[in-house]
Amino acid sequence: MQIQRIVVGYDGSVEARKAARWAFDEAERTGMPVELVYAYEWPSYVPAAAMMPAAAVYPDLDTDLAVTDMLGRAVDTAMSTHPGVRVWARVEHSTAAVALIQRAADAALVVLGGRRPSGVRAWLGTTSGSVSAHARCPVVVVRGEPRVTDPVVAGVDGPEAAGTVLGFAFEQAAVRGVPVRAVHGWSPPDGRDLLCETNLRAVAEERGRLEAMVGCWRRRFPGVPVSAEVVVGSPGEVLAQAATGAQLVVAGARSRRALLAGLRPSVGRHLLHRARCTVALVTRTRAAIRF
Repeated sequence: MQIQRIVVGYDGSVEARKAARWAFDEAERTGMPVELVYAYEWPSYVPAAAMMPAAAVYPDLDTDLAVTDMLGRAVDTAMSTHPGVRVWARVEHSTAAVALIQRAADAALVVLGGRRPSGVRAWLGTTSGSVSAHARCPVVVVRGEPRVTDPVVAGVDGPEAAGTVLGFAFEQAAVRGVPVRAVHGWSPPDGRDLLCETNLRAVAEERGRLEAMVGCWRRRFPGVPVSAEVVVGSPGEVLAQAATGAQLVVAGARSRRALLAGLRPSVGRHLLHRARCTVALVTRTRAAIRF
């Protein structure tokens, strides 16, 4: 049985080093080990006279030594800055997305570094987009340089994933000693006056449901200050705006199949495209992280 661990996509870049630091901090709090995963794919070639593809061309010795040295330095840094954290490195001959999705199958958390992509097509092709759509555990995309006092924002977009999202947000806020800001975006039906009696009643009902869901977690984490608000607007845009000034924004993950088949835009896609802070996308089947 595989040990519960935090998996980090690591390629030595500035973004990857930020992701690794975030993961080491998380591991220090939870007691879980960290696995640094480096992936590279080398293309196969097909000679003109061949009927079958040739074997893949793998890296030469110099490349292997450079990768080994890079990963060794990352492990040494972790041992210096986080001496209580177990860290090891793994090399996969695959695309980064495929390797991380496979390693996520029995992981507690996957952590990636990432810049905001430009355009929907760019997002669909990113490692963070692919991993968050397919991973069976929460995926954290590390961005920005937040203040340690900034809150954790939880995007409550429907009751199905609310417990998972709020649970992850409260756990993260508790160890950081910061508040939770629970936000629900509500879009009024087209053609209605926003201030009509029907819409005002609907907003009040949404607020009551949100308060009830937040109340369960408030009782479990009495030391975590929390606010709950219903904001009129599309859920993705509302949450992206709420993420301004946060150190972490948490939302429910949505599968690639649902993303492509559904008519409603994915909140997670919107966050990965727009949010400037670290984004956590969690699934309903995530393993609980105990602090």
